[in-house]
Amino acid sequence: MQKKDRQDFILSKIKENGRIYITELSNELNVSDDTLRRDLSDMDSLGLLTKVHGGAIDRIDLPLDFQSRKERDIEQKKTLAQKVIPLLKENNIIIIDGGTSNLEVVRLLPHGIRLTIYTNSFPVAAELMERPEIEVIFLGGTLFRASQVTLGMPVFQGLQAVIADWLILGVCTVDPKAGLTGPDREEALIKRLMIERADKVIVIADNHKIYKAENYVIGTPGDIDYLVVEDDSVEKLSESLNKYKCKVI
Repeated sequence: MQKKDRQDFILSKIKENGRIYITELSNELNVSDDTLRRDLSDMDSLGLLTKVHGGAIDRIDLPLDFQSRKERDIEQKKTLAQKVIPLLKENNIIIIDGGTSNLEVVRLLPHGIRLTIYTNSFPVAAELMERPEIEVIFLGGTLFRASQVTLGMPVFQGLQAVIADWLILGVCTVDPKAGLTGPDREEALIKRLMIERADKVIVIADNHKIYKAENYVIGTPGDIDYLVVEDDSVEKLSESLNKYKCKVI
């Protein structure tokens, strides 16, 4: 089989299953593991997939800029956000990361509930402007336009001052083996610190985000306390993550 045909076959398998394994492909295509590793490296560099240990997984196909993502699947995001609300209690201290699903959580917060919210997200802070019962601490820093969040040393310093009850973390992709990943190195570092500064971590991931990976590691599945997904993904993900503390809802 020629290289192009082999890579087309790999892409079709990964689109079908979300993940491929070198050992299985080697048997199916009757080629060496080394040949397949070279194929996967080439395809990773072209942005066609993400190479991981033992194989590869699909790369997310959503637009990376916040404004484009904000207009997609709004009702679906509201449904996922509704699952988060019962977890939050009066007087909780919450870190809310950037992300369009996280913004829907903020919009659904019950009126009158008293909370303290730390955020580096401009849209989250703006949404809370008319909520005087909620204390908002904005983590200033350098504007990262793609996600409409702040990054840099001021954000690190602000996070060091808090141990939050909850973190509502924005992630690009979630995979049981690759973990939580994103496309930007500096943003991933901020998210990792957010995980360290919270007692419990909530991650919202629709079906576009699961069984996929990007280049920069944010955390492991073991860092998640509640993974909020679409109903048709709960059972399969619960099985995949049963060795972790993570509860899939």
